[in-house]
Amino acid sequence: MKILILIICNIFLYNNVMSNEPFVVLEYKGAGNSVQSLNKENVFIKDQNYSVSHKVKTGESLSGILKKYYGNSGLNMKIIEISLIEMNKHAFVRNNPHFLFAGKKIKIPSINEIMNLVKKTKGQQSSSNSSRNGHIYFYGN
Repeated sequence: MKILILIICNIFLYNNVMSNEPFVVLEYKGAGNSVQSLNKENVFIKDQNYSVSHKVKTGESLSGILKKYYGNSGLNMKIIEISLIEMNKHAFVRNNPHFLFAGKKIKIPSINEIMNLVKKTKGQQSSSNSSRNGHIYFYGN
């Protein structure tokens, strides 16, 4: 009888612990979904110092501009978006990526310029630029 009670208690405790654990749901893209291949010929990938300027046309969106220059490059588009906003504050209404001024000339940054904006931790900051302005910080792994 003691063994049965012990087993029931262990099952009850185990289920309570497991039900409080976080979990991640991954989306499976089966054979029916086509996955776009990486564009290894993208000029930004081939030359990490390459940058270009772009004049915003009426009706253009930031996501459309990013897709035009960095499309299928395998780069993290959220980081590129944040970097582009940081480098071109004059082209956005209050740094809002949804409000881009038509007619403004923006710089499409190179991969090296983006990497210079991104700093992993506060302690790894370069000695040449000790201020926090103009940088994107990521904490954790």
